[in-house]
Amino acid sequence: MSEPPTDTDHEALRRRNRTLGYLKLWGINADLTPLPVPLRDSYTPHELAAVVGRAKSLCLVALKGQGLSLRESFAFADAYGVWDHLTIEEHDFVLEPEPSRQELVQFAWRFEGLRVMEWALGIVKHLGFPVDPADPAVAVQLCMEKILNASTGDVLELRSTKELLDAADVTWSLTAVSAALQAAPVEGVTLHPGVVHERSQGFTWLVRTGWPDA
Repeated sequence: MSEPPTDTDHEALRRRNRTLGYLKLWGINADLTPLPVPLRDSYTPHELAAVVGRAKSLCLVALKGQGLSLRESFAFADAYGVWDHLTIEEHDFVLEPEPSRQELVQFAWRFEGLRVMEWALGIVKHLGFPVDPADPAVAVQLCMEKILNASTGDVLELRSTKELLDAADVTWSLTAVSAALQAAPVEGVTLHPGVVHERSQGFTWLVRTGWPDA
């Protein structure tokens, strides 16, 4: 005799059905049953301070990817306490006096990750369908105003675990869909692989896990 479904099972089903609803709204019909579902009780998102720090670090490396000098990068990192929030790879990039063209392009894409952090902090209302890259100028302006130079009256709050996991489920599902579309394009459905990838990385960090098969 099989075990009765648990609250966690119901939550996983609700999340998956919600994701499928979003995909259909965007004109995508996909079979996502082979993909694992991030269960609500299984993951503990980073706390507010860590997300704020991650947003600062993504802003810095993305700006350097667009041409911020070594001196300016140092000044940014010192002024806003970014050093402890950089990954090893990002730290090396910030300290690199003459990054290669490939490195500059790679890290300039971190604006998409910054956008995810801004959404997680409630600064951005919606991420939207990942068809066009985020506007770097808007992402930086929001980071400067709401995070780096926030007034004492500004209060940042991290979205609920439910919201974060719901959005992660949609994003990781789109990662799988994007790979399938590159192999077999579907008329009328366009996803930007770079946007999808960077968003996926952002949510992987946010909820401290990822889908190895996605």
